[in-house]
Amino acid sequence: MVTFLKDQFKDFGKKSKVNKRFLHERSHMALEFPQSNGRVIRTFIPFLENPQINEIGRANLNNYELIGRAGELFAYAGAKSRRIKVVFNITLLHVMEMDIKEGIRDMFRRQFNLFFTDRERSKELFDLRRESKEEAEAIRESIESYSKSFGRNASISEETRVRLQEAEDEVAANDFLGNEDQKINEVGQQYALTHRNYYRKLIGKITNAQLAQQEADSVVTSIANDFGLELEQRSSRVTDLDKYLDLIYVWVNLIRASVLNNSRNTLYGPPVIRLTHGAMYNNVPCLMEDYNIRILDEVGYELETLTPKRIEVSLSLVESRTGNFGSYVAGQIESGDNLTGWESIISNNDLDPQNGLIGRENFSVT
Repeated sequence: MVTFLKDQFKDFGKKSKVNKRFLHERSHMALEFPQSNGRVIRTFIPFLENPQINEIGRANLNNYELIGRAGELFAYAGAKSRRIKVVFNITLLHVMEMDIKEGIRDMFRRQFNLFFTDRERSKELFDLRRESKEEAEAIRESIESYSKSFGRNASISEETRVRLQEAEDEVAANDFLGNEDQKINEVGQQYALTHRNYYRKLIGKITNAQLAQQEADSVVTSIANDFGLELEQRSSRVTDLDKYLDLIYVWVNLIRASVLNNSRNTLYGPPVIRLTHGAMYNNVPCLMEDYNIRILDEVGYELETLTPKRIEVSLSLVESRTGNFGSYVAGQIESGDNLTGWESIISNNDLDPQNGLIGRENFSVT
């Protein structure tokens, strides 16, 4: 099994020049969990390997069969929402390789941000600067002090107004995410550490704790050597591996959550899933009909936590275009989610919302 993995990922450890693909920057899913007052909690799941995507569109046609006519007549009765099948893999060694060589941005880790979907408060919906609560309040206090000194009608620059709006958004976000009903644990459940400690306790009773530690370190050392990692302490090697294992569980649990509502307040249904994959799909809003998670046994498991080294995820998505029920305008936050027809393709050759990370002028990958 070790030979199989080394052969399969033999190029991962090379430190020669690599053309960084940044695939997950251009291919990912955004999950928007609904909240009150037009707000959503947003997080992301990356596609670190090219996904397989299959799209199905279907028209509703009423057919009429006339006597003596060698053919049917049809009346158009609308269309079904697009069905999109997505299949992708989550591979432990690949996750490690991507993070080491390219870096996986914080937005794809266990990060939840509160955003406002109304137009006035979301001009920078996907790229709000996340000031701390104290910094945000300091900005607001300085602006108020300026107004008192020069009068409330004193001219304030547009840049200052934008920073004030961001400050107010940040204060509201901190207050909301910190309340008892929606309190978010910054670290979350430490699956790898919990199961690793339990395993070592069991194996220590059978043999001895030192042998169990050596066995665990040999597995981590083998993986580290594959990538050319220079981790000096055994504990740091295990800690790094646990970081990647827990990251995989973050993505798996988000997929599981895609068909669930909020049990504390059932008015909040399942999240809207926005699919992005290059120019083919640009922030398409969908709902999850079903998912399938399949463990690929032939690749094996991480010994102590029994985490699969490769998981195949299959998603059945249905496009959900609601927006603000107005006219479709590509690139706009809400109107981009409105329904449109073939006229959009003829006039501007677009159909998707185009209102995600890709294409927004102020988005930066730094």
